[in-house]
Amino acid sequence: MLKMFVVAALLAVPVIAPQVVFAAETPTQSFVYQGVTYVYTAEVKDGVRTLRGTAANGTVPFELKVSKAGVAGSFDQTPVSFNLHEIEHLGRKDAQ
Repeated sequence: MLKMFVVAALLAVPVIAPQVVFAAETPTQSFVYQGVTYVYTAEVKDGVRTLRGTAANGTVPFELKVSKAGVAGSFDQTPVSFNLHEIEHLGRKDAQ
């Protein structure tokens, strides 16, 4: 489930060109996957996209750092990490 969330979140986050963006607040984004609502913010710094938010009506916190090397962080206070190659096929499948 976590890997599918990451795929959905990555597809939902627009690609940000390398530029300086001045904003008072990062916009909150959300999506529903298998009946669970995920609400998060995304920011990019030094080539790493950080997704911070909650799932399941705000009861499950998560923070994921996505880089070319892979995904690492925590989901429901449990450490997670995996290679992006492990989820590439999931994104293609969902996009069809």
